[in-house]
Amino acid sequence: MKNRVPTGFAKYRKTLESRPLLRVLGGRGAATLALGAALSLGGLTDAFENVSFLVEKNLDTVQVVRQSGDEATVVASLGDGFAANTVFKLSRVLPDRYVRRELAIFDDAWLDEFRTQTISEVTKVTKGVREEKGILFNEMARINDAIRLEFFSSKIPFGELIHEKARKYDVDPALVAAVIEQESRFKARARSHVGAKGLMQLMPRTGRWMGARDLYDPEQNIDAGVKYIKYLQKQFNGNLTMTIAAYNGGEGNVRRYRGVPPFRETRTYVKKVLKNYDKRTQQLKRFEEQRGGSVPEADGSLTVR
Repeated sequence: MKNRVPTGFAKYRKTLESRPLLRVLGGRGAATLALGAALSLGGLTDAFENVSFLVEKNLDTVQVVRQSGDEATVVASLGDGFAANTVFKLSRVLPDRYVRRELAIFDDAWLDEFRTQTISEVTKVTKGVREEKGILFNEMARINDAIRLEFFSSKIPFGELIHEKARKYDVDPALVAAVIEQESRFKARARSHVGAKGLMQLMPRTGRWMGARDLYDPEQNIDAGVKYIKYLQKQFNGNLTMTIAAYNGGEGNVRRYRGVPPFRETRTYVKKVLKNYDKRTQQLKRFEEQRGGSVPEADGSLTVR
C-alpha cells in the first residue's frame, strides 16, 4: 500500500488557511473540513470510475484509503482525536457504495489485552473497596468498643473487668452484667446456701473446670463465669433463653426438658436476668447515642446513630 497525499488536498487545505474561518476553527477544524470535502466531492466523482474510499478507525488513528481495483493508497492518516473522530462521523453520511467504514479497534489481540487489564482493574477496585470498608468498619468498631468500655467502667460495678472478659470470650458484656446483678448484686464475697461463690456464683467444681482457683477473686470469678456462659451458648446454638436457664438450672435439665425446666426458681431466674439484660442494653444504647457511637451490625454494616 502506497502512502501519498494528493496535491489537490494540500492546496485545498492551504486555501482554507488563508480564510478567516480558519482562525476560528484552528488547524484541526481545517483538516477535518478539507478531508470531509475530499470524501464528499472527490469520493463521489471517483466512484463513477470504480474508485471507492475506506475509512478505517483503530485505536490511535483514522485512515482514509483510496481503493481503485487492486491498488490501495492511504490519502490521509489522522492521529488527532477530534479531527479523526469527526472525519469518521462524516463518512457515515455517505452511501456505503462510495465509502466503507471499518472499526479496527476491537481486534482479538486488543480484546485479550483489554480483558486482562479489565479483570486486573476490577480486582484492584474491588479489593480497594473491601479494604476501605474494612478500615472504616474496624475504626468504627474500635471507637464503639471504647465507648462501651467507658460505659461499663463508669456505670457498672466491676464494669472494666466485665467488659474485658466479655470481649475475651466474645460474649455480650450486658448479658454478663445482667447475670452478675441477679446472682450476687455485684458482691464479690457472696456465697449461697449450696456453696456457690463470688460475683457470678459459681460452684467450686464449675470454677475449677473453667480454670478458676479462687472464686472470691473478682478477676478469676468473672473470667470463669463468662467462659462458662460462652460454653453454654455453644451448647444451645446461641439461644439466649436456654443459655440463661442452663446457667441456673443446669445444662442437663435444659436438654431433658428441651427448654426452660419447669422449676419455679429457674423460670423466675430467667425472667429476671432477661429483664436486667434489657435494662443494661437500653442504658448502653442511650450512652452510645450521647457519645455519637456507631454499632457494627452482624452483617458487617454500620448503623450510625
